[in-house]
Amino acid sequence: MKLRRATTILTLTIFIVTVMSSCSGIGRKTVTIPTDIYSDESYDINIVIDFSDETKEISPYIYGVNQYGNEDNLDEANFAAIRQGGNRMTAYNWETNASNAGADWYHSSDSNLSDSDEPADIVRTLSEEAKDNGITYKLTTLQMAGYVAADKSGQVSEENTAPSERFNEVIFRSDGEFPDTPDLTDGVVYMDEYVNYIINMLGDSTSKNGIQGYSLDNEPALWAGTHSRVHPDPVTIEELCSKSAELAAVVKELDPSAEIFGPALYGYTAYDHLADDDDSTEWEELKEENGYNWFLDCYLDYMCQASEEAGVRLLDVLDIHYYSESAGVSVEDRLQSVRTLYEEGFSENSWIGQWCMNNVPILPTIQASIDEYYPGTKLAISEYNFGGENISGTIAEAEALGCFADMGVYLATIWGGNDCQFAGIRLYTNYDGEGSMFGDTLISTTTDDVSLSSAYAATTDDGLVTLMSTNKDSSLNENAIIDLTSSETIYTAAAVYAVYDEETYEIQLINVVESTDTNVFEITLPPYCAAMVVLSEDVSDFPIVITDSE
Repeated sequence: MKLRRATTILTLTIFIVTVMSSCSGIGRKTVTIPTDIYSDESYDINIVIDFSDETKEISPYIYGVNQYGNEDNLDEANFAAIRQGGNRMTAYNWETNASNAGADWYHSSDSNLSDSDEPADIVRTLSEEAKDNGITYKLTTLQMAGYVAADKSGQVSEENTAPSERFNEVIFRSDGEFPDTPDLTDGVVYMDEYVNYIINMLGDSTSKNGIQGYSLDNEPALWAGTHSRVHPDPVTIEELCSKSAELAAVVKELDPSAEIFGPALYGYTAYDHLADDDDSTEWEELKEENGYNWFLDCYLDYMCQASEEAGVRLLDVLDIHYYSESAGVSVEDRLQSVRTLYEEGFSENSWIGQWCMNNVPILPTIQASIDEYYPGTKLAISEYNFGGENISGTIAEAEALGCFADMGVYLATIWGGNDCQFAGIRLYTNYDGEGSMFGDTLISTTTDDVSLSSAYAATTDDGLVTLMSTNKDSSLNENAIIDLTSSETIYTAAAVYAVYDEETYEIQLINVVESTDTNVFEITLPPYCAAMVVLSEDVSDFPIVITDSE
C-alpha cells in the first residue's frame, strides 16, 4: 500500500470534468459533484477485471427481503424476492390467521400476522404486496412442528403446552376431496388443504400472483427454545428429515413446479449438528456410520434418497440463515465479516474463527456438500444480516451481495434492515435512481487486498460493465486503478455512484472520468464508502459533471 497526497488526483478530476463540460452532448443533464468528501491522503488498489476467465449468471433473487417487519419498506429497493417467514410462522394457523409468538413475546397466541378471519389472508397479502412492488419471487412458510395456534386469546401457559385446547394439530394429508373452506371445528389444520387453497386463491407457482417457493417451517433446531409450547423437546434428525420429505411430497403433488426450501437452519451450530446436545448420540452415530462432515451432509443425503424413492425432487433449495458472529464485535470486524463466507484462510474475530475453521469458508463448504450428496440443489440464505447503523453496514451489505453473486447463491432475503443496509442493496438494483442495475453476468474480478477494498464486476445486456467497489478505510481515499485490458471492447468512460453520507445514505454521482490509457481507469473513492462504477464505450451515456467549487 502506498500513501500519497491526493491534491493532484483532485486537480486531475476537476480538469477532466471541465473538459467534458465544454464538449457536452445534446440532451445530457448536468450534475454537480462534491469535492469536500475526500481526505488529504490515499492508498492505491489495483482492481483487475478478467474477461478471459469464466463468467457466471447471477440470480436476480439475491436482491430479496423478508416481509415481516418490512411491510412499509418494500419500496426501499427494487427487490426481486420476498420471503414470508420467521418465528411467527411456525405456529401460524392458516384457517384463522392466528399465530403464536413463542418465547419472542410471552408465548402469545394472537392476531399479530393478520386481523382477518379469511383463510390464508397473510399469503393473499404477500401476493398483493409483491405485485404492488414489482417483486416476482414469493416464498412462504409451511408448518411442520406439529401444532399451531387455535385462538387469538393471548398468553399460553406452560400447563397448556400442546396437545391442548390452545393448539390445533398439524396433519400433512387429509382424506377425501378438498373443501372450499376449512373446517374450523375439527381441531386440525391440513397442509395439503392449505396449499390447495393457495393455488385456488392465487394460481399455482407458474402464475404471476402465485407462490413460487414453500419453506419447510423455520429454524427447527430452535423449536424447543422459541416454541416450547408447541415443540418442547429438541427436534431429532429423524423427525426433521422424515417430516421434510413427507411435506415436500405433498406440495409437489399439488404444484409440481413449486420449489421446496429447507431446512431453514438458524446458523453455524445447526449446520454442524442440528440440535443434538451432549446427552444425545444420534448425530455422532450417524456421522461415524456415514462419514458425514456436518449435519448438512446428512440432510442432503436423506432428501436425495427420499427423492429417488418418490420419483420427484423433494428439495430444490438448501436454505440456511446467516447472522455473522463477528459483525457485532466492532465496526472493523463488521467490515471484514463477509470474508468468512468466501475467503480461504480468513479467521474472523469470533468463536467461528477460533474453533470452526475446518468449515471456513462457509459457502464453498456448503457447495461441496451439495455437490457430493444432492447435486443440482440450489442454495438460499433466507435470513441474513451483517448489522450496522452507519456506513459500515452499507459496505458489508454491498460486499455480501457481491459474495452471493460470486458463490452462486440462488435467493437471499435480508432480515430486518435499515437505511444504511438498504442503501447497499439499492447500489445493485437502482444505482442511478432510474432503475439501472448491476449486471447479470459476473466477471472474474480481483483486488490487491480485500481487507481494504472488495470488488465484483458484471456485464449488462446493453454492453455496460458494472463494478461494485468498497473503501473500508475510515480516513484514506482509495485510489483504484481499474484494469480491463483483457477485454476486446474499448471502454472510454466511467461514472462513479457512491454511498458515503451517513446523514442520508443517498447514492450520489461523485465523478465521471475518461480513460487515460486503453481500458485502464483511475478513480478515487472517498473514505468509508461503497460505490458502483459504471463503465461504458461512450461518455455520452453519462451526465455532464461539474464540481461544487466551480
